[in-house]
Amino acid sequence: MKYIRSKRIRRSLIMALLLMLTITITIGMIPAFNVYAEEDSSGSSALNNITKQGVAGGAFEVTDYSMNAAVGKDHTITVIEKVTVNIPDTLQRIDFAIPSGSFRMKDVNVEDVAFSSKVATEGSTVTILDPAALSVGLHTYTISYKVMEFADRDPESDLFYFSVLLPEWRQPIGNLNIIVEFPEDFPLEDIKYYAGQLGVQDTENRLTYETHEDAHCIEITGSKIPENFGITVKTRLEDGYWEGALDGVWAILAMILVMGTVTLALLIMWIIGGRDPKFKRTLETKPIEGVSPVELGYIFNSEMDIRDLVRLILYFGTKGYLRISEYEPKRYRLIRLKDPDGEEKLIRNAYNILFEDVYKGRGLDMDQFGERLIRIINAIKDDVAAGFTSKEMLAYTPLSRGFRIAGIVMIGVGLAVTNTLGYRYQYLPVNYIESLIIGILAVGLLCLLCVADDRKYSSSNNTGKVEEMIAMGLIGCLALYMAFGVVRKTGHLVAALVVMATICISAFLTVIMRARGKGNAALVMRFRQLRRFIYHPTPKELLENHLADDKYYYDMMLYALTFGAEESWAISFLTLDVPEPDWYSDDIEGHAFSNLRVKPTTIDYARDLRSFARTIETAYTDMNRHYHRR
Repeated sequence: MKYIRSKRIRRSLIMALLLMLTITITIGMIPAFNVYAEEDSSGSSALNNITKQGVAGGAFEVTDYSMNAAVGKDHTITVIEKVTVNIPDTLQRIDFAIPSGSFRMKDVNVEDVAFSSKVATEGSTVTILDPAALSVGLHTYTISYKVMEFADRDPESDLFYFSVLLPEWRQPIGNLNIIVEFPEDFPLEDIKYYAGQLGVQDTENRLTYETHEDAHCIEITGSKIPENFGITVKTRLEDGYWEGALDGVWAILAMILVMGTVTLALLIMWIIGGRDPKFKRTLETKPIEGVSPVELGYIFNSEMDIRDLVRLILYFGTKGYLRISEYEPKRYRLIRLKDPDGEEKLIRNAYNILFEDVYKGRGLDMDQFGERLIRIINAIKDDVAAGFTSKEMLAYTPLSRGFRIAGIVMIGVGLAVTNTLGYRYQYLPVNYIESLIIGILAVGLLCLLCVADDRKYSSSNNTGKVEEMIAMGLIGCLALYMAFGVVRKTGHLVAALVVMATICISAFLTVIMRARGKGNAALVMRFRQLRRFIYHPTPKELLENHLADDKYYYDMMLYALTFGAEESWAISFLTLDVPEPDWYSDDIEGHAFSNLRVKPTTIDYARDLRSFARTIETAYTDMNRHYHRR
């Protein structure tokens, strides 16, 4: 899998992912504000959040409004509305508001009239479009629909809450008649009525309320009802009164099943083809024979970059092939010494390109480095890759690569589906944009996390670790957002914790889904043991190797720089007699006198070499950027 390698692109990706996370949170909160704004003081979702009555082309008069609503034991309400209007001038359309909220609407219809309808969490409408029904004169529209409430979650009682006249009706009503029929065991004596204009209680007693025990219904009548006048019927019932109401608990089980399946599938894939071969650990205290410094990056990531070439330049220095002279602060000159006879071909080729047209004892200034380093990479990268083409030496087996890609896609799809199911719990319209962004965001963050984890052992600085921490933090934020969304939509904390846990476990399995070839894994294990020794050397082996080879400190410094452990390695040698590097000299004017008074320590050497490495890397990156823009 070709991950994003450029620092600039990676930074852009991080910023893009942060922006997408912010957008996702913003988009995800919009339905929450809309839904919970509809709740009444008791915490139950109001049945009707109504759009304003509207017309196109002129006004009309509502002469009669009648409703017959049949309440079912399964908490459904089947409604038939008859609205009689007087149209003084021909209209193009009339909009009537119908119930909208946290429930399911079905069977919306207008009898014998051409119409369109929109059912949403807020702003559900029926639009009359039939020209014959919009002409001048009296017209009666018969509107029918069915409201299917979801199961009540209050453990103490069930609630009946129904707005029989929508509170933002824009036209006055001449005559009003509403009948609501109930099941036989419904307690009619506890019903409460609320009426008024936009939340203001009706003080003029425009309405008459009657209870018909024989028909087990209530009847509300009135006349000269002003605009913006709403009527609500409400009562509390014993817990468990509603039987067979819509229950979105299946969505919670589906969320757990989806994420659990993703996690289980990733675990199975990791067991089958995502694990590194295991080897017995051995103590590594010296440079690994048979592997040149320029090949180290390819062993870990099947890539070769400027860090490998910097190690090669330092290797040339430790072997006496060149000398590094710092003639100005962060300005270096490479002085050619003896040729690397006896080295393998790719190292000789790199040396010859670096010092092309430069005689022995002459120097190569920094301004001349860049283009030569590009030529070296282009010339030897195929030779470096040739040593790792066998199945045994692959840094990434095709099977584990495929499993990792599949795992990343599975997690993205799983999170998008899980977010969608959260809305289905209460039969809310799904925010597909939010779900899509979450899926894409998860894929991007997992790719960033995987590439950062792959780079952290072979990087010469802490970039890989920093990127890994950033990616882990962003994935953690995404997991928290998903958990918050589950709680917000369902109220189930346990389900939220399960979803968050499966996200974290799945991300971990994806990161470790990297199996190496047997030979490559053996080499990587040895280099990781070498890294451990560099950070925490055992005194006995450290002293023995130093006494046996006075260049031991500098030979191992190549790997210390690779693993970001140069100062840790240098501290271990502070009390030992380490000679100054004859292949590195500080020739800055004015530094010679101060160096006579204070002998440099191993930490000074380490910092000088680190400064050289980072300066070359930065100069190369800047030059390469300009080179490709030409």
